[in-house]
Amino acid sequence: MATTEQKVDPSLLGAIKGDHKLKHVDTSEKNPLPSMEDVNQEKHHQQVLDGVNNFDKSSFHHTETKERSILPDTSILAEEKKRETHLQDINKFPRSELKRTISQEKNVLPDVQTLAQEKTIQNINQFDKTGLKKAETVEKKVLPNSDDIGQEKKETELRKSIGEFDKENLKHTTVQEKNPLPPKDTIDLEKKQMEFENSIQSFQRASLKKTNVQEKSCLPSKEDIEAEKSGKA
Repeated sequence: MATTEQKVDPSLLGAIKGDHKLKHVDTSEKNPLPSMEDVNQEKHHQQVLDGVNNFDKSSFHHTETKERSILPDTSILAEEKKRETHLQDINKFPRSELKRTISQEKNVLPDVQTLAQEKTIQNINQFDKTGLKKAETVEKKVLPNSDDIGQEKKETELRKSIGEFDKENLKHTTVQEKNPLPPKDTIDLEKKQMEFENSIQSFQRASLKKTNVQEKSCLPSKEDIEAEKSGKA
């Protein structure tokens, strides 16, 4: 409680702790009534539902549905007429005006790669197997050299020493976490940054002077205009 009184204004704490004479108030819930527009809308909606439910179906008149065939437009008629004319021209065409032609089948020659592949397959099929000599396969086991044996021996001894290690020879150690202090350059840089931010926050805008900005458009000189004209010419 002492810590709170140091941080908060004592006059404010005294006002809070003082004796206040409050009056008892009863809270009542109020249901807002709907507006005139809402009542009329609900009434109209109910009338529509009642009219649909109480509608007399006997007042309907019997009607007959007539199917109508829609005539094609001018573009479809023109396309159909053009197609019929084309078919008639084909049927009326005199075949006697046609000239007899003889079709010639051309054999495309294979390329160099295809010829080489076919020749290789032919040579394999025609190869004389009787000229081959019988050979026996001998499996040879390559023995390790002295370096490999020494390395394997060291690895075996290392594994054996790890497995037979006596844990009672270990000493208890306490781990201490150390927070390294920042160097002097970092502290100075952070101090300058804080001073800069504080100077920005405490800056007095009233010390600024009002200035009027004037826009000036610099017209080209006579020499610039003549040089521009001569360049375009």
